Amino acid sequence: MNTGSPNEGLKKLFKIVLGTEVNIKDNIDETEELIFINLIKKLEESEKMEHKVFQSSGIDLSKVTDGLWFVVENQMRLLYGHESAELIQWYIYDRFNPDGSIIPLESPKGKLFIIKTPNDLWSYIKFKFIN
Repeated sequence: MNTGSPNEGLKKLFKIVLGTEVNIKDNIDETEELIFINLIKKLEESEKMEHKVFQSSGIDLSKVTDGLWFVVENQMRLLYGHESAELIQWYIYDRFNPDGSIIPLESPKGKLFIIKTPNDLWSYIKFKFIN
């Protein structure tokens, strides 16, 4: 019975075939996408909660959270570039009309994109700004 991970079996196979130890890394592109999507979901939840607290109690948390949002926004610029960071900010703060409908994103050529989910956002950023 094999109780090791699949990577352990692959490592043994490569050692036999190649005669040397190897390191197996995860799928960086997939991992980056999952991290991005989870990060955007958490940012959305945080922004909604901050708004909900203000709506229900009148407590303005911005004096506490503005510095944190500043740090997050600048980290996005470092990781994904200025245009991507601007798009992420739009997605978090400004993608909904007052009636709750999604505002389409318009390309310079007039093509409209509906970005509903963090997955859609990731796909658009990859298409438009990365590679």
